Amino acid sequence: MALEYSHNLWLMIAAFSVALMAGFTGLSMAQGLSQVPLMQRKLRVAMSAIVLGGGIWSMHFVAMLGLQLPIPFFYDPLATLVSALLGILVVGLGLIVLHFWPRTSATITLAGLIVGAGILGMHYIGMSGMQACRAEYTIGGAAVAVTTSLALATLAVWIAYGERTRRNVLR
Repeated sequence: MALEYSHNLWLMIAAFSVALMAGFTGLSMAQGLSQVPLMQRKLRVAMSAIVLGGGIWSMHFVAMLGLQLPIPFFYDPLATLVSALLGILVVGLGLIVLHFWPRTSATITLAGLIVGAGILGMHYIGMSGMQACRAEYTIGGAAVAVTTSLALATLAVWIAYGERTRRNVLR
């Protein structure tokens, strides 16, 4: 039996705002890393991973807090922590590929797929942490989640790290 649910609009707007701020901050921190010394590059990749991965996780968690159910529920702290750490780790792996490997179409795509797979794992681990009710998944819903996560993360990495043109907004 499915529960009726709704979403808090203000928390959805807050989640969107968190995503914008984290994305801008994390990508700004990663800008120009090819010109900095190796140790500084490592530190800035780690800091960018914390900001971007933590921002991705925070955006998802704030959006999940916006879920309104007719019953009380809470999130398991361990599953919540694991999902946050996974978000940071996979963004870090993607940034390592982007900033320590030769930048090619293949490495940009690989970084996007790593981040997309990590976001997917982070989301489902976070959802498994819901207590007092259990999320139900369908094959179709999971297929849409996998496709959109991989495609949108790869697109985002391509926009941020692909070839720069006059029409490209990012520098």
